[in-house]
Amino acid sequence: MTNMLRIPSALLVLSSLISPPALAQMPVRTASVERQMMQQRHAVTGSLRAVSRGELAALESGRLLELAVREGEEVTKGDVLARVDARRLEAQKREALADKRVAEADLESQRATADRAEADYTRSRMLIEHRAVSKAELDASRASARVAQANIEATKRRIERIEETVELLNVRLSDTIVRAPYDATVVERHVEPGTWVQPGDALLTLVSTGPIEAWLEVPERHVKALDQFGDTVVVRPRATGAPTTILSTRRVADVNRRVRTLSFIATLSNESGLLAPGMSVDGWIAVTGEVMATSVPKDAVIRGGGEPFVYRVTGESGEQAAERVRVRVLFETGDRIAIESVSLTPGDQVIIEGNERLLPGQPVAVTQRELGDTSSSIVAKR
Repeated sequence: MTNMLRIPSALLVLSSLISPPALAQMPVRTASVERQMMQQRHAVTGSLRAVSRGELAALESGRLLELAVREGEEVTKGDVLARVDARRLEAQKREALADKRVAEADLESQRATADRAEADYTRSRMLIEHRAVSKAELDASRASARVAQANIEATKRRIERIEETVELLNVRLSDTIVRAPYDATVVERHVEPGTWVQPGDALLTLVSTGPIEAWLEVPERHVKALDQFGDTVVVRPRATGAPTTILSTRRVADVNRRVRTLSFIATLSNESGLLAPGMSVDGWIAVTGEVMATSVPKDAVIRGGGEPFVYRVTGESGEQAAERVRVRVLFETGDRIAIESVSLTPGDQVIIEGNERLLPGQPVAVTQRELGDTSSSIVAKR
């Protein structure tokens, strides 16, 4: 009796080994294999830096009357950001202007004296011909005329010096009002109103807004490629994940001797204002000219284990399956990979989402919705 009960169980186990359950149908998204002109590119990394960054300093000593902005606020070139007490300088300017008025009065008096001395000298020259004055009196009158003229010139120089002092005081007075040197964002306040500041004391730290620079570290062996194809560089900030408009590029002619890289700078437009100094960026430097190549989206290639491969969708709608196809990776661009494969042809559909857990031959259902979209009506088929 016991043996008779064991036989069906053994047969059941054997049956399950011979006929395994069918694999579940997996929802996936696909993209086309394309044949297109591409450039081989070398991936590099870097970070963002502000075009301009600096500490805005006081130019004159005095009590800080006003610090008009706080961290995070944006300022425009020419905006008043701080004011330093200017009363002492204004008093010095008034004093200098008073000295100038005194000197100008002295000048008028000396001109009158010079006119009288010149007239005396002229009269002495006429009288000496009639021996009405002595030669000593003539020499004295000539010396008096020269002294009077010299006094005039000295007073003119004194007035010029006072005017220069007033001009300098005007500059110093303008320096008591601290303005934004460029469009920027305030990132740090270093003092508060009421503080006594000296020339050179930091008031604010500013970081320029608008265009921003991506500093990429490129191996020195690609210096020739930079010279030929540097303008075609692709830069993608990791924070946004989107390529950005490049306004200009330039190369720093200095190599890091420790890691043998040189800095390549791409100025980005940053129209959205989302990019900030310190953010990480990825870049792709062209190292060859354009070539015709077969390409697939980067997400289609799976590199785990041995050789890279993709899953191609085969079969008709409703009866589709994933076919594993080995490929050879030639090079990568920003979002596509150039490959070599004898099995893939342009137009083939390769899986770009949902391919991480697929098995060769597994049934699939192609959808254009995001796989995380709860509105999808795909039903698993067993």
